[in-house]
Amino acid sequence: MQARLNGKWIDSPAASISVEDRGFRYGAGIFETVRFENDQAPLWDRHMDRLSRTLATLHWSLPALLSPQRLQAEVIQTIQKNKIRGSARVRITLTHGEGGLFDGDRKLSVLIETWPLDPSRKEFNANGWVLGVFDGGRKSTDALSRCKTTSALLYTQAAQFAKQQKWNDALVLNTDGAVADSCLANLFLVKAGTLYTTDPDQGAVEGVMQSWWIDELAATMPVRRRAISLRDLLEAEEVFLTNALFGIRWVGRIGETSFGNTVSQTLYHHHLRTIFP
Repeated sequence: MQARLNGKWIDSPAASISVEDRGFRYGAGIFETVRFENDQAPLWDRHMDRLSRTLATLHWSLPALLSPQRLQAEVIQTIQKNKIRGSARVRITLTHGEGGLFDGDRKLSVLIETWPLDPSRKEFNANGWVLGVFDGGRKSTDALSRCKTTSALLYTQAAQFAKQQKWNDALVLNTDGAVADSCLANLFLVKAGTLYTTDPDQGAVEGVMQSWWIDELAATMPVRRRAISLRDLLEAEEVFLTNALFGIRWVGRIGETSFGNTVSQTLYHHHLRTIFP
């Protein structure tokens, strides 16, 4: 596969980065994972809005010539270069220059990678996911916690634990003991005809798909944002996860508690397929 690094083509398996890259040294990087369908990204504007907010939070600046329109054009070129037809998974990674903490440059490096999207990611999961709770670390609830960064040690440890436990994903808690998010996605639950998802101040990465669902359902189903405790989860009628690649994943079980999928199936067929057919 060919990737695009700072406007130049590189062979992905043979690619290398400088040992002075701050993304490598310190995890000083951010990224967006975008789903494209036939060279179109229905959620592109939301991804760019999140990227802009993240850059503002970090006080980083994009290269002067790299507008959202130019970036999208380079992504499409990368998809076409790799001869990907139909669904594509795209990762855009930006790292904060080269050097030490206090010295060196601050010129952002931009890497674009593309892969064919696994067809199973596009389907509603007939078998409910099994989740558990990772309690080997907690997320803070400050502004940095909402940024989608490459500083992902907590999530990699949670994913490793989930794999050991034979779970599909693991929930990560914040410093108050409430749910932040999972390794892969944002959390929703259904109770008494109302959807609940996490407040922005609960430590979750701001979800592009999460915001789409909130806006999409505003006129048809109440959606409330608040802190979600483990007790709230176990008292829910349904639980599901959302992200920009798979859209929605029904959770069938957490511990000994099982959940149905009536609402999540309806959301998938009547709403998600309007943008990801």
